[in-house]
Amino acid sequence: MVFSIPEGLAPETYPMAWIVGSWKGAGVLEYEGVEASAYLHELTVDNDDGGPCLRIESQVWLAQEEAGAVDREEPGLSAYSRLTKDSLWTRSSGFVRAAPGTEKHDGATVLEAVSANPAGHAITWAGLIDGPRLQFAADAIASVPTAAAFEGAKIVAGLVQSDLFYAYDIAAFGHEMRTYMAGRLSRDEG
Repeated sequence: MVFSIPEGLAPETYPMAWIVGSWKGAGVLEYEGVEASAYLHELTVDNDDGGPCLRIESQVWLAQEEAGAVDREEPGLSAYSRLTKDSLWTRSSGFVRAAPGTEKHDGATVLEAVSANPAGHAITWAGLIDGPRLQFAADAIASVPTAAAFEGAKIVAGLVQSDLFYAYDIAAFGHEMRTYMAGRLSRDEG
């Protein structure tokens, strides 16, 4: 598949152009005190206003099927179509940009991002994108008084065989950093 930069993107967003679009897929979530569960994931990354950042919207639903129903070798869109949405587990919204005025770091572009979720956390992120690979680490986490303890997070993602593979690691509820969600998304052309 030949990739071309979507129309209307600001030049500052070009290093991230490959992730622009709608993505759907599935994965498995599991953490201390959270039973392993299959989930469905929808991710939208766009630049509708043409500005120097991308907007990100993410929604995750638990699947009615058990965690074993997720085949990590199956393309994301195929798994998404095969599984059944149950309840909305989480969602988040945010923005990401190439850090203005910064030099590349070993060939990678420095990224900055902000996100918020309805569980009461607002996170600033620092990261790098190098071709079809990106990584982020939580830089600062602000929480409302009643939010669950959330001490850290990181995201590692990459494009493999046209699918976006990712792992989302967290340090929360007094536990050390470990993988919380891992999934595979396919671009949804429909």
